[in-house]
Amino acid sequence: MSGFWSQIEQYSDTISNETSDDDSVDNLLSSLLTQADQERQTLEAQFNPISTTTKEKRSLVSQLQNGITMANNLLEQHEQLRNQERKLTIAMKSHEDKAEVIAQDFRTTVKRLNSTTRVIDYLRCLETLIKQSSALEKFLSAGSLNESLSIYSQIANLTELVRDTSTEHLRSYSANLTLYWYNQLKTVLASRMEDILNKIEFPYVQKMSDSHLSELFDANRNQLKEELSYLLKLHLPEHVKHVDVQSRLRFIGWKPIPLFIQILLSGLISRFNYHFYGKQKTNDRRKPEWYLNQIISWILDHDYFLTEQLQPLLEELTEIPPWNAKVEFIRGLIELVIVKLDSQITSILIDTPLFTHYIEEILIFSQRIFQDDINYPNHLPNCMNLLCDEIVFEKWFQVEQDVSRTKLNNIFQSPTAHQSVYERMLERHPDEIKISECAETFLTLLHAMEDRYRLVPYPSCSLRLFSLQIDLLDDFLQDLIFPPTSDVQTNDPLSKTSCSILNSIVYIADVIHQWRDQPHYKTLQYFYDEYARFSATYGRMDSNEENLGKILIDSTLAQQFDLIQLNKKSHSVTATIFDPLLERYRNEQERRCSAIVNQVNRLLERKCRPYIKEKWSMLPNPKDYLIMNITSSAIDPLVDLQTIFSELTNNLLKNVFHEIRARVIIQFDEFLFNSVITNHQFNEGGASQFLLDINRGWSRIGTDHVLQLLNK
Repeated sequence: MSGFWSQIEQYSDTISNETSDDDSVDNLLSSLLTQADQERQTLEAQFNPISTTTKEKRSLVSQLQNGITMANNLLEQHEQLRNQERKLTIAMKSHEDKAEVIAQDFRTTVKRLNSTTRVIDYLRCLETLIKQSSALEKFLSAGSLNESLSIYSQIANLTELVRDTSTEHLRSYSANLTLYWYNQLKTVLASRMEDILNKIEFPYVQKMSDSHLSELFDANRNQLKEELSYLLKLHLPEHVKHVDVQSRLRFIGWKPIPLFIQILLSGLISRFNYHFYGKQKTNDRRKPEWYLNQIISWILDHDYFLTEQLQPLLEELTEIPPWNAKVEFIRGLIELVIVKLDSQITSILIDTPLFTHYIEEILIFSQRIFQDDINYPNHLPNCMNLLCDEIVFEKWFQVEQDVSRTKLNNIFQSPTAHQSVYERMLERHPDEIKISECAETFLTLLHAMEDRYRLVPYPSCSLRLFSLQIDLLDDFLQDLIFPPTSDVQTNDPLSKTSCSILNSIVYIADVIHQWRDQPHYKTLQYFYDEYARFSATYGRMDSNEENLGKILIDSTLAQQFDLIQLNKKSHSVTATIFDPLLERYRNEQERRCSAIVNQVNRLLERKCRPYIKEKWSMLPNPKDYLIMNITSSAIDPLVDLQTIFSELTNNLLKNVFHEIRARVIIQFDEFLFNSVITNHQFNEGGASQFLLDINRGWSRIGTDHVLQLLNK
């Protein structure tokens, strides 16, 4: 109640403030009633729905009521929609279940259809193969080779089509059927071809004239062409394995020998097997050269027939001849040799002398087949592939290493190692006469090694043998610097032996410098760079300083590297692999040249002491002389110097001597300037005499005119 009275009080105060003090209480009450009545009317106007002030505008309460009514309606509609949603969900689920059942039935039906289709296709293939087989048998029995080969081609094509099918039995049956008819047709065609070959007296195991061969060929040319056309049509699908197409060799790049070449070789193979596999005396494991030479003979004896007679037939029968008859014939004979070598070489690995003999004969044979009269492509497999087989190559590398190091040691054990091998050959160039025996013999050793590994077909093997060559060059330099025998050691850089050693160093260094631009060594440099990148990616590359300039091949990466490189073309590069080695040779050359220059200048300085002590400020006037001559104290050093230069001219290479003489003159000029000009005073006579000595003596050091002037 206190709050109520407080509000009344405040309200009264407000009214009283609005009226003056003179007004009576009645007036105050009247004002209060009037004010209250106005406020009541205002409130009634706001809350009375039928008030005249709200006829044009709805009241706030009415709006709220309408909003509540609308919200209730919306809630009812929402509930109805949710009910409908539940019903639709149930209906959709029911339809999905029905659709899944239908789909499952459809998939089962499709699977059955596919299975039925495969069975039908399977049966059709079988039916086709059986019909074609029967037809082929019928035509073959009747001798109709064209029809037989045509049907065989259809069987082979069908076999190729079903190679990826999941029906293993069909694949096996088609392949076996194709193989069967291939053998049947091959037997028939081989027999017919052999009849023709007999008529032309093939193979030519005895020497026959080209005119006689031409007559035989011309008489049977058409029949040979017909039989050859049949053979060219007979081939197996690539995936069908057979002795004709299954590699018996494990070499990169090997491919089957064509059928017509196999038939041509059959007679030679029989002879080869009889002589070199049986109990004949010709089958001597110590004499591989017997059958290697026989193969060369057969190649040469059949060259005319293969190139002049058979190859034109191939070109007539095919638009683009897929084979070179001579190359394929040689390849077949080489395969025969490889199989023979393979059966022997692994059994002689422990017999180093015999193994070395085999290596020599194989290298001779390989070099022979690459010569112009045979001209076998060097990128095709040959006997060198056998030497690169891992076990055989390791033995070969070891033999090369042992033999080369033994020969290197023998070079320096010779008492004439530092003497010229051309000394008594006057027709030789003067510089050639100054080349030592050890340098010339060593280069012969390197060239022989290069000739051997130049034929190696695999880059990794070439690099390993090349590394041996690099090591030998390094060892040779060490043996020159530190001779293995004491009798060639000398401390005198002017001695003939020291000059010979310097010549050897310069000679070998110049050869190495030339090798940097040779195609063979550029190719090896390219392989080395490629191997470095390959090893960094797939293996490891040893980058220790002690291995700088060395070639280290990881055998686990070698075969993969070879496979990649044999399919790439090498690019021209400079053989920088020689740079560290060449630098060592040039450094030793510089050291020895400097030693000679210093030795000569020490001798000159000692001999020139009296000349330096001449009294240049007290010499007579030039007018007092009739003829002025070189100072007498200068004659001895000039004569000695001329003698030294004469010996160096005879003992050193021309360009080396010129370099040493130029350096001696430069240093001696500096010596004269410091010892004579800067340390003495000159009168007119002394200056004239010194100028004469310079012009007629010191400036002509090492020329042919000095001795003439000194003898006057």
